Amino acid sequence: MDESDDNRRTIAACEQCGSLYAALELAEEKLRPIGSRDGCRCGSTEFTAVDGSLSTVSFEDDPDG
Repeated sequence: MDESDDNRRTIAACEQCGSLYAALELAEEKLRPIGSRDGCRCGSTEFTAVDGSLSTVSFEDDPDG
């Protein structure tokens, strides 16, 4: 079986700043943002999967924009 077959798409939150990313949940239970192999724009590489409910996630204005 191809290793990529074990990956599942999910939403991941950066553990440092809370930014949300579309991500792949890798077979070894590590999250990798899609299109951001180097991690979050804040520099963090640690992410937590967001469960099915986004009700606890707050969306703030982008401080850069």
